Amino acid sequence: MFDTIFSTVRAFEQLRSEPWNKLGNTLLVGEGNLSFARSLINMPSAGLTRVMATVFEPASKLSEEAIENAQWIKRCGGDILYDIDATKLDSDFPQQKFDTIIFQFPNVGSRKSKYGHTSNHVMARKFLRAAKICLEMHGKVLLTLVDNPHYRGIFKPDEAATFSGYKTPHSYPFDASKFRGYAHTNTNNDDSAAQNYNRFVTWVFEPE
Repeated sequence: MFDTIFSTVRAFEQLRSEPWNKLGNTLLVGEGNLSFARSLINMPSAGLTRVMATVFEPASKLSEEAIENAQWIKRCGGDILYDIDATKLDSDFPQQKFDTIIFQFPNVGSRKSKYGHTSNHVMARKFLRAAKICLEMHGKVLLTLVDNPHYRGIFKPDEAATFSGYKTPHSYPFDASKFRGYAHTNTNNDDSAAQNYNRFVTWVFEPE
């Protein structure tokens, strides 16, 4: 009985304190079609003070949708950068600090292994290490993943946090329908890493 009550209370607490509030000066990486950055700007509760949206591809490779979203973001006062590698943020932003750094559904599009781990596993850890250097003192990293045992096994959020110098991360259900106009696409093609799934989770990493 008490386990049930505790689980219910915890679920309500998570809903009240979901991470998409008070984002402040925000950096988005691996944006693909830039629709998530646009959806956040359209969400007053996000509490954005500045938006820097980055794309892995060069500007010449953007889709028509991404170009339209980029133009809209710029009209709203946001900034767009291209050719930005999420694992090298400390090199690309050596003098800048952010309150929030966001990476939606990281996926390198490869099944090759490195050091006995998948490319996604390695990439996520490199990203977290680089992002930590670019965070303000009380900043946070938001990493959204598919919520199933396979993806938890690939990314291992708790172990990744320890490896990269963060506290034990908290997780919150992610509902894409709350983000108007958001349509996830992979960085390297027009597919979506999330298209075959219906449960997602956002992990919140805070530096130790």
